[in-house]
Amino acid sequence: MNKNEQIALAAELLKISEEEIKNNCKDLEALKAIYISIPVKGGPSLIVSEDGSVLYAASSVSPAEHVEAFINGIRTPLESFS
Repeated sequence: MNKNEQIALAAELLKISEEEIKNNCKDLEALKAIYISIPVKGGPSLIVSEDGSVLYAASSVSPAEHVEAFINGIRTPLESFS
């Protein structure tokens, strides 16, 4: 999955525009993933890997904790977003 596909998946899962994802996205090169954090009160964060797996976090979870959980293999099932 390339970066554009990761962005499209994030937009679909979070139900926001790809433009908003692009504006709030950074590369996690070492993890082969992107990190999205929507900067509004209660805004979600999402890590999307090149393999299409994801990890969602609420705004109360720090970026460091979110990345650490992803490194430790924790993932959010895609069905959770339905």
